[in-house]
Amino acid sequence: MDLTNTILPIGVSILIGAIIGLEREKSKQIAKGVSAVGIRTDILIALFGAISAFFGKAFSPVLFLICLSTVVIFNIASYIYLSITMKRIGITTEISTIIVFLLGAMCMTGYMQLAVILGIVTTLVLSLREQLHKVVEEIKTREIYDTIKFAIIAFIILPFLPNQNFDDQVFKFFLPNTSPPANFNQIQILNPYNIWFLIVLVSGISFLGYILIKTIGKKKGIGISGLIGGLYSSTATSLSLAHKSKQYRDIRRPFITGIVLACGISYIRTFIELRTLNSALFTRTLIPVGLMFIYLMIVGLYLLLGKKHENITHSAEFKTPFELTEAIKLGGFIIGALLIAKIVLSYAGISIYYIVASLMAFFAIDDPVVISTAASAGKLITFDQAKNIVLLIVFLNMAQKVGLMYFFGNRKLVKPMAIIFGGLLIVTLAGFFFF
Repeated sequence: MDLTNTILPIGVSILIGAIIGLEREKSKQIAKGVSAVGIRTDILIALFGAISAFFGKAFSPVLFLICLSTVVIFNIASYIYLSITMKRIGITTEISTIIVFLLGAMCMTGYMQLAVILGIVTTLVLSLREQLHKVVEEIKTREIYDTIKFAIIAFIILPFLPNQNFDDQVFKFFLPNTSPPANFNQIQILNPYNIWFLIVLVSGISFLGYILIKTIGKKKGIGISGLIGGLYSSTATSLSLAHKSKQYRDIRRPFITGIVLACGISYIRTFIELRTLNSALFTRTLIPVGLMFIYLMIVGLYLLLGKKHENITHSAEFKTPFELTEAIKLGGFIIGALLIAKIVLSYAGISIYYIVASLMAFFAIDDPVVISTAASAGKLITFDQAKNIVLLIVFLNMAQKVGLMYFFGNRKLVKPMAIIFGGLLIVTLAGFFFF
C-alpha cells in the first residue's frame, strides 16, 4: 500500500479532526453538553471525509457527494433536535463539522498542507470566541462602515483598475519639450493598480495594529500599548505617549518602554513592505535591519520585564486606517515619494536623494520612502545604495521620537531616550559598513 498517497493522508486527517475536536470537546464541557460533537466525533468525521474522498477517486465522485450529503443531513437533524430540546441558538458546531469532513477529504486528494493550515485556522477561530466577540463590541459602527467602503474599493474595484503604466503620457503632458535621461524609464510608477495595491498593503498592516490597540492595548499598561501601537504607527503612538508623559512628570520608565517597543515592532512593517515589493532588497537588508529590530526589542523588553514600575493604562484614540480620506492621503504620499525618487535619481543623483529621503523620513513619511526605495533598487540605484538608504530612513524615523518627546512630552525623558537611540545609531552604522 502506498504510504504517501494513502496512509499518511488518513493519519493527517485524523490529526486535524483531533485538533478541532479537542476544542469542540472543551467547548461542550463549558456549555454543559449542549452539543452533539466532541473529540471522538470530529476524528471520525475527518476519517469519514478521507475515506469518502478515497472512494470518490477510486470509483465515482457520486459516492463522495452522497457521503457529504449524509453529513449535511445529520447536521441539520442535530441542529433541529438541540434547538428544540436545549433551546440552543447558533450553527457554529454544525459548520465546523462540515469543515472537518471537507478537510479530511482534502488530505486524501493531495492538499494535506493546505488542509493542515485551514485546520489550524479553524481551531483558532473556534477557540477565540470570546475575544472575537469583544473585538466586535469595541468597534464602532462608523468604523465598520469605513472598513466596508474601503474593502469595496480595495477588493472589488481594484481588479478593474488598469494594470498599466502612464508615466510617458503624464510626463510628456507636463514636460512636452524635455528629453528625459536615458535611465528615466527604468522604473514605471504611475500604475493605478500597483499604487492602490500599495495603499491596501500599508493600510492593512496599520489596521491590524488598530484592532489590537482597541481590543488589547487600551486595557494593558503603556509598555504593551506601545508594543501593539507600533504596528499601527510608531510616530502616532510615540506622540500620544509623549503627550501622556506630561501628566505623570515623575514617572519615566513606562513611557520610554512604550516608545522603544513601538519603534521596535514597527520594523515588522518594513520587513513586510520590502519582502512584498523587492525580495532581493529584503534579503540584502535582512541582517542589518534585523539587528536594529533585535536591539530595540531587547532594550524594550528589558525595560518592560526587568523592573516593576507603575502600570499606567493608556487609551489613545487613532483614526481607522481604512477611512477613505486616510487612504487617499496615503496614496498621495506614496505617489509623491515615487515621483521624487524617479525624478531626483534620474536628474540629480543618489546624493540628493539621500537628503530628500532623510527629510521625508524625519518627518514620519517613512513608509512611502521605503516603497520608493524598493521600487528603485536594482534599477536607478544599486542594492547596496538602497540598503543604506533603508537603514538611514528607519534610523531617522526612530531618532525623531527623541524630538517628539522634547517638543511635546516630558523633557526629563529626552536624555535616557537619546542614550537608547544612540545605541541604535551604533547598530545602524554597523549595518552600513559591515553588512
